[in-house]
This record gives sequence, C-alpha cells and structure tokens, in this order.
Amino acid sequence: MNRGLARWLLVALASSELVACRKPYRVGEFVLVDWEEGRAFPAYITERIGRTRFRVHYDGYDCDQEVSLERIKGRVDGPPPPPPPGTVPCAHSVPVVKSAEPAVLPAPYKPGDHIRVTWRGSIYPAIVLQVIAKDRFLVHYEGLENAWDEQVQLERIVGRR
Repeated sequence: MNRGLARWLLVALASSELVACRKPYRVGEFVLVDWEEGRAFPAYITERIGRTRFRVHYDGYDCDQEVSLERIKGRVDGPPPPPPPGTVPCAHSVPVVKSAEPAVLPAPYKPGDHIRVTWRGSIYPAIVLQVIAKDRFLVHYEGLENAWDEQVQLERIVGRR
C-alpha cells in the first residue's frame, strides 16, 4: 500500500474516533458558554437549531442567545461556577435577582404534577420539576435517568395523568 494513503487512512480513523467519542449536547443540559476570551457563563440548552447551533438561556440572567457548538465549552456538573465579574452575557441583560420565594407564574402546571409529554410521536409519563415560564417546563421522564430531563413547551404536554 502507498505510504501516503496509509498515513491518510490512519489520520482519518483517529480523527473519526475522536469525533465519535464526544457525547452530543441535548436540550435541557447545563453547559458553560464562552462569551469572551476566558469568560464562560453557565447556561441551559433550550433548543437545538441545527447540527452545530443551539439556543441557550444564561443562568441567572434574562438572556437567551443562539450559539455555535464551538462556544460550548463543556457540561456543568454540580454547582455552577460564578459568572466573571463585571460582565454580562448579553448587552441588554441584567442579573435576575433570586428571591427566597419562588416566582408565582400563571402556569397550567406546577412542580410535582404528573403529566404526559409527546416526544417523537409517542407519549411518555413525566413529572414537572420546575416552571421555567408560563409555557415552558423542566420535566423528568418517569423510569428514565436524570440525563433525559428536558425543558418542554406547553404544546408538547398532552395533559395530566
């Protein structure tokens, strides 16, 4: 076999293994997003826009943004790191002051409600973990590990169980 071809095959196989080993990001995951050089903010993935584009919501800020895969620096395990001092992830955003009392939202479901959620044409039992907005909820699918928890829009919820 030609040495050049053999070398090319070796490089191609090695790079494909590296790409294949990386677990893809999913909606609902808590990640760090690079804002400026060395300044990463914790955010939740709220929507997958394409193969390499996501919509994220910055934790602790009233700010959603579309970002590329290159800006996602990894998953957050455990408590999120504090944001860099003196910066905000979006020009128009301000830090959200978290009070001791949960926000009262006029939402049709509340944490602890047992619901049914559509996913890829099937219906699955779930529990509401958190009200994100009046039409968006963080849910846990019953019988599945926490890695499958995700934010769902109201139109994906079929009703209570």
